[in-house]
Amino acid sequence: MSASFDEALPLVDLRPADRYAAAHFRGATHLPWPDLKERLSELPPRPSDLQLVGNAASLHEACAFLNEKGYTVVHTWDETAYLKELQKSPGLGVSGMSSKRLWQPNPLLVWWLEWLQQSTSPQKVWDIGCGGGRDAVYLALQGFDVTAIDQQEAVLSRARRFAERQNASVDWKCCSVDETDCLPNDKVDVVVMMRYLNRCLLSQLHDAIRPGGFVVMQTFVSGVEAFGSPKNPNFILQPDELAKTFSDFDVIVDRIETLPDGRPVSSFIGRKPSQ
Repeated sequence: MSASFDEALPLVDLRPADRYAAAHFRGATHLPWPDLKERLSELPPRPSDLQLVGNAASLHEACAFLNEKGYTVVHTWDETAYLKELQKSPGLGVSGMSSKRLWQPNPLLVWWLEWLQQSTSPQKVWDIGCGGGRDAVYLALQGFDVTAIDQQEAVLSRARRFAERQNASVDWKCCSVDETDCLPNDKVDVVVMMRYLNRCLLSQLHDAIRPGGFVVMQTFVSGVEAFGSPKNPNFILQPDELAKTFSDFDVIVDRIETLPDGRPVSSFIGRKPSQ
């Protein structure tokens, strides 16, 4: 057990709802064990440092699980010691079910929405290869009409439950983009693809975007092979590949960035001309 509470670190409380509601540190996040195993989308991006609160069994199991998933648990609090610490710091303790949000969307989307304040905000979004649903949920909470597509039903089931907990309305669709009826038939204002690449799809997306609409993409670029994953060239962009594919779009962002784990990604935002 850590000797002191670190207010700068995310604090994940693994206890049941009734014990969390009775007393917890202000700014804690309630992710009870073992529900946490299905709620990784609600944690901060990996790698991140965390501190945990729970009983001995839940702490042991959660630490092993989170370490395996790429998180570092730097502080653990046995519930008894945690409650004593709360008693010593009454100004930091609260009751009820308030819970701090730890999850974040892709920073490229956040930047794009800030940039959009200077422009007309589009409405209909396709999030292709949506995975755990952070970006789809984030966009829905900003008022967009989001269709989120992934081919793994188990992943989408978790994403649906995540959206429900966030009170976000998303149209989830389980299908492979290689199927002819996977993508909606209507036009779209924005196509989002994060950590996903299907080159055969790009020309179809180009035509599906309405004039004035956007493509927002970020995925791995040549050089990532040195990090071990991905290695399949089908999932790896070449330098300037997106700029060439969307050569008739107005380029807003086209840069190589580095993820916290060191892997290089290509970040690209292009806008289809209005005329």
